[in-house]
Amino acid sequence: MRALIYIMTPVLILTVLLASRFVTWETVRGENRQALVHLMEGSRMLRTWQLPQAIKAFTQAIDIEPRYAEAYVKRGLAYYRLGQYKAAISDYTQTLALKRYHADAHASRGDAYRALGDTQRAIADYSASLKKRWDAGVMRKRAQTYLALHSTQNAIADYGAVIKRQPSATAYYNRGNAYRQLFNSQESPENRNTLVLALADVDEAIALEPRFVPAYISRAQIQAQLGEQASEKSDYIHAVELLTEEIQHWQGEPHALIPVYYWRAFAYQKLGVTDKAKNDANAANERIFKFLLKKLKICDIL
Repeated sequence: MRALIYIMTPVLILTVLLASRFVTWETVRGENRQALVHLMEGSRMLRTWQLPQAIKAFTQAIDIEPRYAEAYVKRGLAYYRLGQYKAAISDYTQTLALKRYHADAHASRGDAYRALGDTQRAIADYSASLKKRWDAGVMRKRAQTYLALHSTQNAIADYGAVIKRQPSATAYYNRGNAYRQLFNSQESPENRNTLVLALADVDEAIALEPRFVPAYISRAQIQAQLGEQASEKSDYIHAVELLTEEIQHWQGEPHALIPVYYWRAFAYQKLGVTDKAKNDANAANERIFKFLLKKLKICDIL
């Protein structure tokens, strides 16, 4: 079940890691001391999501040292987190012009292009990043971008590369869903080989992570397409059991259960239990409303 939470937050985890990876004592040796002070202050603000303050500190560092690549790349991340994607792209481009951090700057600029819907440029940047340094996270994002372009075979190849180097439940699950998407797009859907490959991947995901609820739901959908109604129902029932257990034992923030309630609503609907599906959808919507209301109150205070 933890895989459900993890799969919803990969971007957050990645950006936190990126915030701390660019600056080392080796890279800052010889830099202007005052600029370094502003850089370190901006880095601290970035880690705590004080984004406007971080941007101000990085800008001060750049004003002192206009060729300070570390300040550009980290200011780009702050802009990205604020949703100012064009400003982020500008800073990442400047980082590349300074011939520093090629892999990170290309990958980060790819994220910004992808957020803007410019999938072609996103793929180009992800590919450039991978040429400089292989990274499973970048490979997965390129695969997801390929899927958005309906370039399913390329996505499957990327997921396969990830599985070869770093096999995981999520990687198998993603490739299984890509195979299923390929099957759904085939002109001759009577050819079930692609669907069998999808089922094998999702089976592997569940073997690696027995509490991976999205994999059970995906497998149920594949079983439905294969005409295996008993197996389909069994997977939906098991998904409901895992989700119910997660809800009953949850001790974190209420809004974190929003996707859990939606998943269970979907499973209940597939099982024909419409009243419980409606109750779960309402529970998820109520948590969304309370979460947004809480955010608005914080903004009013600020």
